[in-house]
Amino acid sequence: MASAGTRRHSSGGIRGGVAVECRVVGTHVVTGAASGLGAAVARRLERDGHRVIGVDRREAEVVADLGDPRGRARALRAARETAGGALDGVVSCAGLGPYEEADAITRVNFFGAVAILDGLRDVLLQGTRPAAVAISSVGGAVDPLLVPEYLEACHAGDEQRALEIIAGRDGNTAYVNAKRALAQAVKRRALAWGGLGIRLNAVAPGKMETPMLERLLSDEQHAPAIRALPVPLGRSAAADEIAGAVVFLLGPDAGYVHGHVIFADGGTHALMAPDTM
Repeated sequence: MASAGTRRHSSGGIRGGVAVECRVVGTHVVTGAASGLGAAVARRLERDGHRVIGVDRREAEVVADLGDPRGRARALRAARETAGGALDGVVSCAGLGPYEEADAITRVNFFGAVAILDGLRDVLLQGTRPAAVAISSVGGAVDPLLVPEYLEACHAGDEQRALEIIAGRDGNTAYVNAKRALAQAVKRRALAWGGLGIRLNAVAPGKMETPMLERLLSDEQHAPAIRALPVPLGRSAAADEIAGAVVFLLGPDAGYVHGHVIFADGGTHALMAPDTM
């Protein structure tokens, strides 16, 4: 029997005198669904027959700003109501680029992302083979830019303290640290979420052809570093390629993959940390 967060449909009723078995279609929340990777993930899920509840600041089924606690609450409330009390998947994808202000990046890329994951965990419990994916970044692996006290504040859930620590720093530092904190948050939740039967993983993309990359390349401050970023495969990724990794982690073929950060970066992290397992 389908959960409250799924629906059944038949692709043909009776064929040749044999009833066609209905299939279960999952319901997924995708934040940042209006553009870039979030839009690519939503398209893949919908193509596979899933119901997608998109969340974004604009052009989405649920319009909310995850940088604002009130916006997070609105997003969670609307997602719950739209899903009918059960979800099969959550993709916490919404994020700001390193060209934004450090405080905004902190609010959205970590606290907004984690609020969606934690706030929908109980709804995932009612789904079928539930799984969640957070979107980190290969940038989160840049150790020289890490601010340990900021990471500690993030994991303590102290948003105000994290904002105080990052105040006056550049957006790139905030981006690297927020994405590192998000990847760490996924790993730190592995025991609790696994005990509930919910798989939780992260994907850390590298260079990806999205509006964020276009803006970075048009910015004189960020473009040189982006162009110099080594990629063994010698190219940037299409958003749909990264979406493929996300959808894999949501599906049954990744049924024993839990608590991991998958680097979908063309080999960049392998160059950065060749001896790290």
